[in-house]
This record gives sequence, structure tokens and C-alpha cells, in this order.
Amino acid sequence: MKKLLSIALLSTLGFSANLLKPYFSYIDYSNESIKDEAYNGGIYFSYFKEPFKLEADFTNLNISYKDNTPDYNENDVTLVGNYFFENFKVKLGIRNMFIDQDNNNDSYDKVLFGGILYSKHLDYNMGVDYYYSDYDNFHVNQITPHFGVYCGDYNSYMGSFYMSLDLNFIYLSRKVVTNKDRYINADLSITNHQGPFSTTIRASVGKNAYKVANGGFIAYNLKEEYKNSVGLDVAYSLNKDTSLKVSYTRNNFKENNQNVFSNVFAGSLVFNF
Repeated sequence: MKKLLSIALLSTLGFSANLLKPYFSYIDYSNESIKDEAYNGGIYFSYFKEPFKLEADFTNLNISYKDNTPDYNENDVTLVGNYFFENFKVKLGIRNMFIDQDNNNDSYDKVLFGGILYSKHLDYNMGVDYYYSDYDNFHVNQITPHFGVYCGDYNSYMGSFYMSLDLNFIYLSRKVVTNKDRYINADLSITNHQGPFSTTIRASVGKNAYKVANGGFIAYNLKEEYKNSVGLDVAYSLNKDTSLKVSYTRNNFKENNQNVFSNVFAGSLVFNF
């Protein structure tokens, strides 16, 4: 039987499809944390017409606390424009963060970003992203070089592999969380594509605060210093146009000078049209 080429693999190889992805996650915090639990849900959309690709993401995050702290509610809108030419991709984007909390912690924050990526099909890719995060009373500059390499044969018994490394150089305009205003952090992942399955092992190494990740679609904008994290993603192509993905992530971080952790359980559906 001919193997079903996974949507995740098509994305890794740089194919720019029209996608619709609803997603949801539940976050459980350790006993030491002042946070109780959190829910995050949203929808991602992309539209491609050569040589342009437009991306939009709408998400809501709600955090409840163990004490009398009011619930934290955040609505984010991320918009990204991509331009492809030859083996290059150039992108510009903005992440808008609207925060609502009854203790007058209401604000609008944003992340402006851009980047360039060079890709050699089924061989390697490399590039760099720049993020400028604008918060109340301070800002953050982040430079993220990226490296990725392909190996293996998708049609073989072991399938193909994609390995990725992002180095995050983070500069805060002032010391916000701890006595540090500079961080160096590395995000590593290895993905195996075999038949309809795509499995990814992830790790983030090195302390960081106010980091932007996932190409601008994730911003860690709470007053927390992250130490490290590990994660696992499993995606399964139901058919050539639909895939299901489940994920688990363990984050270790410092909150109010206390070492705590969180467990994140996530799921999403991807529709290719």
C-alpha cells in the first residue's frame, strides 16, 4: 500500500498549503505555584498564493489562581506575511496581546518581528529572526538564528528525520524577573516522518524570560524565568487533507522566587484545503 504523505512532513519540507487549524490546551501547575490551572484555545489560518503566504492566529488564554487573585484573561491576534523568491523566504509579522484582569492589570502589549530563511530542498535550511517586544515600562530585543537539516528516506523502514536548532539571544531593557537582563537559550527538536505518523521530541535548554518562540506565534509574556522544558508531539494523517496532533510539554520555571513546573496537554486538528 502506498504510504500516506503526512501534512506535517509537507510543512517541514516547505510546502505552503492553505491550512485551518483549531487547537486547545490545558495547563496544570505544581502545588508550589500560585496558579491553579489554565486553558488556551484558538484557531490558526494560512493562505498561500505564489509568491505570498498570509498567516493569522487568534487565541485566548485564561489562568485561574489558588488565592484571591482575579483570573488572568488574554486575547492574542498574530498576523504574518511571507514572501517567497528562489530558495528564500522573507517574513514580517505582529503579535497583538490584549490583557484583561480585574486587579487593573489591563494592558496592550505587542511583538514586532521579521526574518529571512534560506532552504535547500530535502537538505538543509538556515536563517535568522528578529523580535521586538513592547511591554509596559520595558522592552525586549531577541535575535534567533535557526538551523535545520534533513536526513533519511521517507520511504524507508525508519522514515525520514528533520533536526532543528534555534539559538535565542534575549536582551531586556531592564531587570524585570531576576537580576538578569540577558539570556541565551536553545530550542532543539528532532522529528521523524514515517508513513502517516510524525513524531517530534523537543527540548528547551537555558534560562530565559519574555522569550518569543514558534516563529512569533508564542510569546512568554508573564513575569516568570523559565529554566528548561521537554516535550513530545505525535501527529497522525487521517487522510491527505486532515491530520490530528496531540502534545505534552513539561516546563520548569521560577515564579515569585519559587521553583515550580507546569504540565501542558494539547491537541489540534489540521485541515488542508
